[in-house]
Formats: sequence, C-alpha cells, structure tokens
Amino acid sequence: MSAFSNLQHVQILRLQDEADRMLIELLQGSELPQARSVDLKWTYACTHATKTIAEALSKSGSRFSRFSGPMMNSRSALAIQDQVPRTVSQLASQLTCLELHFDDAEALNERMRAASGLFKTVFLASKNLQAVHVGFPSRSPLDLRLEEIFHSVHWEKLRAFGIQAWRLEANEIIQLARRHRDTLRGLRLRDVQMREGSMWKNVLEMLRTEMQQLDWVSLRRVDYSKHFDQIWANSMEVVDGSLEGSESDEEDDFPAHFSAPGSEDDSEGDNESDYEHSIADTDHGPDANDIALSPNTTASMSFCTCSRSSDPASADELGDNGLFVYHQQRKLWEKWVVGRCPEHSCG
Repeated sequence: MSAFSNLQHVQILRLQDEADRMLIELLQGSELPQARSVDLKWTYACTHATKTIAEALSKSGSRFSRFSGPMMNSRSALAIQDQVPRTVSQLASQLTCLELHFDDAEALNERMRAASGLFKTVFLASKNLQAVHVGFPSRSPLDLRLEEIFHSVHWEKLRAFGIQAWRLEANEIIQLARRHRDTLRGLRLRDVQMREGSMWKNVLEMLRTEMQQLDWVSLRRVDYSKHFDQIWANSMEVVDGSLEGSESDEEDDFPAHFSAPGSEDDSEGDNESDYEHSIADTDHGPDANDIALSPNTTASMSFCTCSRSSDPASADELGDNGLFVYHQQRKLWEKWVVGRCPEHSCG
C-alpha cells in the first residue's frame, strides 16, 4: 500500500468473474456432500476486505481522503464493530468524502442499530467531511431514527449530504439540515418515505426559506411510507428504480467525480448538470452513490425575480396531499426549493 504514494480514493467492490460464476453453478448442481461445505458469501469477503484495507492503510501511513463502499454488507459492519481497529478514528479523521451503501435487507434494522456505536465513532472522528452518503436497499427502507446513525454530529465543512431508503419524520430531516445550513450546498433524499403524521411540504418550506447556500436537492422516488407499503403489497417483484411514478436512470444522470442527482430535467436547467468531474448516477454499480462537492456554474442572477416567477408562492401551494408523491410533482418540488429570489430570498 505504501507504494501508492498519491492514493486518494479507496473503494471496496464485490467482484464475481467468470471463474466464480462457473464454480457457483457447479456447486449448485453438485450432489457431492463436499459441495455443501463451501460457503461463498459476500459477508465474510466484505468483512475481511474492510479490516485488511484498514490495517494496510494505517501501517502505510496513506493520506487517502475518500472511502466508498457501494456494496457493503450489514453483517460486516457488526463484525468490524466487534473488532474495531484502534486506528479507525485516525483513518476517519482524514476523510473528506464517505459513501456507504448497504445492499442486504435481512434483519437490517437490528443490525444497523447494533452497529450504531461504530457509526458514532467514525462520524465523530470525521471532522473534515465535506460529503457523506449512507444508503440502504430501495425496497427495504431503514426503519430507524436518523440520529441513531448520525448521532447529532455537526460537520463544519459539510457541503453535500445524501441518504437513501429511510422511513423518517419531517422534523428529523429538518433538524439535520438546519445543523448544516451555513455550509450545505447539496442534499439528496433518495427513496425517503415520510412517516404518517408528517408532510413533505414542511421539509420543503424549511429548505427553501432557511437553506440559503443550497444549490441542488434530489427527491428521487420520495413518497409516503403508507403508500410505499401499499405499492409493494400489490407487487410480486419490482426491481429498484421501477416503482410506480419513478423515473428512468437517465433522468437522474449528473456530471460526476464527486456527484449526486438533483433536478434532472436538462432542458429546463439541471441544478447539478454543470458540476465538474462527474459521472452518470444510477441505482447500481460502483458510482451509484457518488455525491457532488463543488459546482462549476456561472453566477446566478442578482436581481429580483419575484414578479416573474410562476412557481408556487408558498409550500401550501405545492400540492402535497400527505398521501403520495408522483414524479412530476417531485420535480416541481426540487426546482421550487432552490428557486429562491436572489434579492429577497422570498418563500
């Protein structure tokens, strides 16, 4: 590891090549008792890879600043917590960007709650974070309070924040956003399902009126928790990204190196389409959860646009019925949040 003197980005991916595929097919079709003793599970590989990489980075004195785990396993988080490297705080303190996506849904709530201490250790030590994303499977939203993972941590340099697949109350989102309102430039709330008793319009109003630094917001496939459950109850098999009212991956493309989705209609001006060093964002693959840090856009207009705007005048006019959210409505909300008057910042 020490040979990579300019290493900046560390990423752990699951790889299955042709030899692996053939072996798995052979074992599945074999009647030999020895075949049953072969355990080819990602959990153990993910755990081993994470711990080995952490040890190697620590011993080599690497100054990497970005870690991505787009295919993490929840069991591996528990295994790592049981044997947390003493250097985890040191490694976390170097990070400017952290991307974690857990792709297994089995006992997800219990495992994430059990790993809460590990998240706290990492997040408290990550004082230099500028971008963070924590996500879960779209069809299995995490059913924990936001602060059970984030522990009310305040990152002074945070510019982009993203979560995926979470059941939340409006106030949870508002409190986290408010902690970072002086620095946050981008906010991704992908697949977030609003709990009964809360309404999206309350979140949107706060983002528009209080988040003066916010350049983009992504509300891809946000909905209400009860409606989300009804959709899945009537569905035999739906792949991520194909829920009723959702949009294609093409509509969530944005330029990337550190990147993230936003108001995705290029013909009307994508809030993130000019972000430098970017790549297409989809729900799958190693770059699915990249999150943008800095814009490369021209200065916005400085004169009053209040009288020219056709946007809703208040959050009450956004059409939020508290029951479900459809695609075009979501796109309107994204534009409305960042469509403040540059002179009056009127809501």
